[in-house]
Amino acid sequence: MSIDVNWSALQFKGKSKQIVSRQLQMLMGRFRAFLIGVRICFSDVNGPKGGVDKRCMVSAKLRSPGEITIISEGMDYLEAFHAGIARLIRSIQRELKKEREKPIRINRRVKFAELKK
Repeated sequence: MSIDVNWSALQFKGKSKQIVSRQLQMLMGRFRAFLIGVRICFSDVNGPKGGVDKRCMVSAKLRSPGEITIISEGMDYLEAFHAGIARLIRSIQRELKKEREKPIRINRRVKFAELKK
């Protein structure tokens, strides 16, 4: 699983970078078998004006076909990061639950029924 974090010339303190990297590896580690990669992009929506304007876009590429993209905002980068990761984990769990509920042999049954006709 590859992890790509795009800081895009934002003003991050050293500790914030370490916290984000460490927490991302820890939280995504349990989904390592189901993910190809995770990409995070931080941005400041309206510049130095202030307010709720820090954005974190988290995108996860799944081994099964599909990609999950979450956009979250917050007062600071860590708040947006935590909200985005929490939503991403719920989305990944939901996708995995869907995959587990699919019948394994459904395609074979359909093809066999078509051949009988």
